Amino acid sequence: MQKKRMIGCLIVVGLLGLYGCSGSASISGQQTETEITAEDGSLAEDGSAAAGEAALGPEDGTYQMEVELLGGSGRASVTSPAKVEIKDGKAVATLEWSSPNYDYMVVDGEKYLPVNTEGNSVFQIPVEAFDQDIAVIADTVAMSTPHEIEYTLNFHAGENGQNAAKADTSEQEDVDGAEKGQQTAAVGGNPAKTAAAPLTYDHSMELSYAENFAVDYYEGGYKLLTTRLNGDRILIVPKHQQVPEDAEALVSPSAEGKPGKLIVLQEPVKNLYLVASSVMDMFAQLDSMDAISMCGLKEEDWYIPAAKQAMKDGTLLYAGKYSQPDYELLLSQNCSMAIENSMIYHTPEVMEKLDEFGIPTLVEYSSYEEHPLGRVEWVRFFGALLDQEEKADQLFEKQKEALKRVEAEESTGKTVAFFYITSNGLVQVRQSTDYIPKMIELAGGKYVFENLGDPDSRRSTVNLQLEDFYDGAQDADFLVYNTTIDRQVQTLEDLLKKCSLLKDFKAVKNHQVWCTTEDMYQQSMSAGNLIEDFHRMLTGDDKETRYLYRLQ
Repeated sequence: MQKKRMIGCLIVVGLLGLYGCSGSASISGQQTETEITAEDGSLAEDGSAAAGEAALGPEDGTYQMEVELLGGSGRASVTSPAKVEIKDGKAVATLEWSSPNYDYMVVDGEKYLPVNTEGNSVFQIPVEAFDQDIAVIADTVAMSTPHEIEYTLNFHAGENGQNAAKADTSEQEDVDGAEKGQQTAAVGGNPAKTAAAPLTYDHSMELSYAENFAVDYYEGGYKLLTTRLNGDRILIVPKHQQVPEDAEALVSPSAEGKPGKLIVLQEPVKNLYLVASSVMDMFAQLDSMDAISMCGLKEEDWYIPAAKQAMKDGTLLYAGKYSQPDYELLLSQNCSMAIENSMIYHTPEVMEKLDEFGIPTLVEYSSYEEHPLGRVEWVRFFGALLDQEEKADQLFEKQKEALKRVEAEESTGKTVAFFYITSNGLVQVRQSTDYIPKMIELAGGKYVFENLGDPDSRRSTVNLQLEDFYDGAQDADFLVYNTTIDRQVQTLEDLLKKCSLLKDFKAVKNHQVWCTTEDMYQQSMSAGNLIEDFHRMLTGDDKETRYLYRLQ
């Protein structure tokens, strides 16, 4: 009965925030005690509050309590349950990290040293409150220079005291934690402890055009996001919920049969390192810029106003391009995940290093979608990641409506060449299967280079000799120059200086040479609007275009 009364006290006092605490620390690493008292903690035999009776403090003893670690890079975790000792109303937890590289912790302004010299770092720290977030700092020496990283601990008294079981200390001291069934979950971004309950499938997101991702929903608010080409999955765990015990069973193979990986993130998802620049527009339009802490472009290279402003304000930091990330900055900012495009596969050593530091890598494949609106539909993938599904659906529907307006019109049959001239005098055009030719087709036009390139290749472009480009595009009704790559061309004269042969082209003679705006590629949420621009170009519509303009 005494035990039952003690556990009930822990729960009620913890939930109502009635603990008062005071503590003292020693730099020597000696145990520091925190005094815990209740303003009114009298309890009935069933653990409920009994007003008017004398205050009842927790029973002395050693207890096993679940502990949740939030924050950090995701590499670190702590052993749960953890031992909590209560003596004379003072609570001290023995906290074991998943790494031997922590040389001190700071709790409530006091520094604590490890109590061990071998194995993973172990600290004895005061417990300020149960069932409440406790801010701590842990200093790691795993990098070239030590870094202090902010974490949050939460010691769970549990519902009806079920997670605050009193330990048999005579056995506990001689048995390894792993043998006692202790579990540690290393989770990208926000680690959470392993739960007892498995996942129960509810439904899947219905997709309109995208083929390279899937989103599945499970009871309790859990979500599973899958990138189909490499088989990687992200399990989104609701805030303060647990990682299901069957989580590892969610790992799936890639389209090529190679093993994928499981990334576990706990809501709210934050501290992301965004390298895939095309995704920034999605985050901006989802009003989720606060989820990104670092990016792979400098301020002057962004055409997304929200990104430029965030970098100017200092809320978004440049952390290096995909091939040369600033690892120390990523770790100091508690990076939860890196969002990359497929270019990262050219530098496998970077992926290995990120993994070494516990920073999971998500490769997004929006550019692999065959349909232009399939690329846009990836906003729904990131909407699920950021708990912004409704907003994502609204944004996607706007682009679907833009496409419907164009599809209602008859095809013009007019031909279009899309190109730019490289520094070595070659002409770069789009492969016939690329999304740009598909946009031209949807707009009611015809791409001049049919069956160009390897349909099985992931390349989007083909380099032609000037003579081959002349043969294929001389009679094209429209020329569209890609100034997102070559920004030196601002007038028709500039273009003819680069290639005087173009003066013989039909489109030049008819003043139908157009350019893309410099921001076109970064405006990834505007595929429907770009198709409308192509349609207006093809039909001579005098409505203002947003992403195309005629060269004068």
